[in-house]
Amino acid sequence: MGAGYGIPAPLSKCGWIHRRTRRYAIRTDRVHRETGLSESGGGGTNTNGFWPLDRSAYSIRRRANFPGTRQSITAAVEVVLEVARRCGCSSDHEVDLEIALREALSNAVIHGNEEDESKSIFVRCYGGAGKMLLILVRDEGAGFEPSDVPDPRSTDRLQLDHGRGLFLMRELMDHVEYRRRGSEVLLFKRWS
Repeated sequence: MGAGYGIPAPLSKCGWIHRRTRRYAIRTDRVHRETGLSESGGGGTNTNGFWPLDRSAYSIRRRANFPGTRQSITAAVEVVLEVARRCGCSSDHEVDLEIALREALSNAVIHGNEEDESKSIFVRCYGGAGKMLLILVRDEGAGFEPSDVPDPRSTDRLQLDHGRGLFLMRELMDHVEYRRRGSEVLLFKRWS
């Protein structure tokens, strides 16, 4: 995980999720354990108080809905990359964004919506002048528990040609968070 992105101590600063405070607190506790992010100091704490989910920090906003088909993945990626470019994203970071986003969208289409063309994929993208991007991808599926997905680096999974999407997203993005029982993923990336 990237350095400098901590969970805020006062949950009220995240007003748009205040109705889910209890579930949010439980979820962020899990994020702290899994990522080493901390609200009180240590690994990955942001010293300037920035919280990636505070949407007021973003000046560019795009919302788009796509049919839940594999063909719509490229269109969704282009919407997000357009915002990233407007925020000054370099080509190196653009590649990371595209890979992580394609994985999130593929998971939404294939696993979430089970390739049901009547279901949609919802993409929200927030870009900031501080060279940062917050992406939300949501499907209409039942969700999943991310901790149940096996580590693709284990010896019995190394030869498989699938099962690396969540790992890649976590490696390429600065912050990844699953919400709505896994049917929604938040991806955050900051670059210099």
